[in-house]
This record gives sequence, structure tokens and C-alpha cells, in this order.
Amino acid sequence: MAKQSGALAVLHGFQAMRGIFALLVVCHHVSVHAARYWDYNWLGGLFYHSIFRVDFFFVLSGFVLWGSHRSDAGQCGMAQRFLWRRAWRIYPLLITLTLFKLLLLALVPGRSLGSYQIIPSLLALPQKSFPIIVAAWTMSFEVFFGALMAACLMLPRKVVLPALLTTGGLLVGTGVRQGISPAISGPGFFVHPFILEFLAGVVAAEWVRQRGSRTWGIALCAAALGGLIAGNFQHAWLSDHSVLWQKGFWAAVFSLGLAGLALFERSVVPENWRLKDIGNLGRASYSIFLAHGFVLMAVFAFVDPDMLRNQPLLMDLFLFLAAALAVLFGMAVWKWWEQPLSRWCKPMAQTLQVRCESPQQAS
Repeated sequence: MAKQSGALAVLHGFQAMRGIFALLVVCHHVSVHAARYWDYNWLGGLFYHSIFRVDFFFVLSGFVLWGSHRSDAGQCGMAQRFLWRRAWRIYPLLITLTLFKLLLLALVPGRSLGSYQIIPSLLALPQKSFPIIVAAWTMSFEVFFGALMAACLMLPRKVVLPALLTTGGLLVGTGVRQGISPAISGPGFFVHPFILEFLAGVVAAEWVRQRGSRTWGIALCAAALGGLIAGNFQHAWLSDHSVLWQKGFWAAVFSLGLAGLALFERSVVPENWRLKDIGNLGRASYSIFLAHGFVLMAVFAFVDPDMLRNQPLLMDLFLFLAAALAVLFGMAVWKWWEQPLSRWCKPMAQTLQVRCESPQQAS
């Protein structure tokens, strides 16, 4: 990934992995809903404890953001431009879907909107309870990581990486030293070991940029696969350890995997690369991530589980179809809402960016 073309080449594999892990997110939420609302263990709990998908996306964010914006470090106005791009990537879909869900909730008889934190949900800010779109609780961390990187990008290029790693390490270290429990809001938010996963992605991207070979790629992928299998099937053992230890484990697993995948794909002729983004699942992963809950909300609200209670095979099949429908709905949202919304917002975003940058350039 020493050249820009190299950075772009790895995106085929990364997009495919985005799609795969988006599917796992949906399956996990189907399993959780089935256990919570129907008291049913879907597929023997295969996806119930598989909570490592969030960790994958945090590591991926660090890898992609550093690989894409490292060269912007120290350049005038690039940190602000980076923030603009992140904002226009995250907020249009999040805000519109949140407002849509608010409308749906307002139509439910006896449902009060007073229990929801509307502004934090719209802006992906930390909050004590889950946001209106429950799956979007991770977006507050993505916003935080983006702000952290933007601050470091304003520094001279040579010190950006050390500053980013030092700042992240100090935050996590302070939390450990002060005994602050990791949380999705409050002080525990700013010292959460999720930071280690983001930083692991950054380190992996920098390592791939400087060195590596096909042999290294295969070895790293194999090590990551072994860690993934061990962590998934030894969930109870892993859960007995601290959050810091758990996130450190997944940070290592996924950073090794992404680095290995990048090195392996870089060594293959593009025409021979087989791990592709089938059906645009990877490109649609953000829409799938945010929108699949609408389908699950309808399924578990209106379907009577007693119809299939004594037929576990049909129950498993029905829940599989519910997961498939949720994914298809997310794909539809991507095609007929996220993409048009992005095209509509782009000119406005460029205009606002120019207006904000003009006073700085004049001064």
C-alpha cells in the first residue's frame, strides 16, 4: 500500500468483509430478539454470543481512515476537510432513519417519546441509554475516533502517528489506573478499550504501507482465523476476563486479519482476486446496519411465536427468513435512499465546505 493504487486495491477484500460482518450483525440481533421476546434459542445460540462484529468494524475504521488520510497530515485545512467528509458520510442516513423511526414510534398507541434522547440520537453523541436506532450506539465511538484523528492530522506528518497512539494509550491507561469502568456514556466512554481496536487498525495500516509479502499475508490471515475461531467458541472463557483484555484480544485478531488480507490481495493480480463484494453487500453495509432493525421490530411485534412453538425446525427457518428480509430491506434502503441522499447532499456539502474554508484561507 505504498502507493495510492495499492491502498485502493485492498478495498475489494475489505468491502467483502464489511458485507460478511454486516450479515453477522443481523443474525446476532435476530438471535437476541428471539431469546428476549420469544424465549427461543435460535440455531442453538450460534449467533447469540458472537458479539465480536463490533470489534471488527472499529479495527476496520482505524485501518481505512489511516490508510486513506495519512498523507493529509500537516497540510493546511485537511483536518477540517476530513471532518466534513466523515460528517457527510455518517449523518445524512443516520438522521433521516432516526427521524423515520421517531415517526413510527409516534404512531404507536400509548408510546411516549419522552423516554428517548432525540438530539444525542440524531448526532451520535454518547448517552446513558441506547439511541433511537439501537444499533447506532457504535456511531458515537466512530465520531469520537474521527475527532481524535482530525486533531492529530493538524500536527506535522512525522509526529501524527506517535501522537495518535500516545493519546489513545493515555486515555485507556487513565481509565485503568483510575478504575473507570468502560461505558457508552460519561467518563467511561472516553477511556473505553474500543480505542485500542481503532489504534490497532491504524498500526496495521501503517505496517502494511511499509512492508509485507504474500507469505506474510497468508500467515497473518491464518493467525487471525485461528483467533477468531478460538474467541468465538471460547466465549465464556473470554468473558471471564476484563473488558480491556477482551478488546485487546479482538484488536490483535482483527488487525492481523486485515493486514494479512491487504498483503495477500496486494500480491494477487486484480483479475484473479476472488473475494469480491457479492451483491454490493459491503457497499450497503451501513444501510443494513442501521435499517435492519425496522424489519425485526415489525416481525417480533406482530408475529405470534406460538404458531411455531412446537416446531423448532420451522421456527429456525422462519427466523432465517426474517434475517434475510432484514438484509434485503437494508439493501433497498441503500439503493433507493442512501445513494440518492448522498448524491443530493454532495453539492450542498461542497458548498458549505468552501464557505467554511474561505475565511481561513483569507486570514
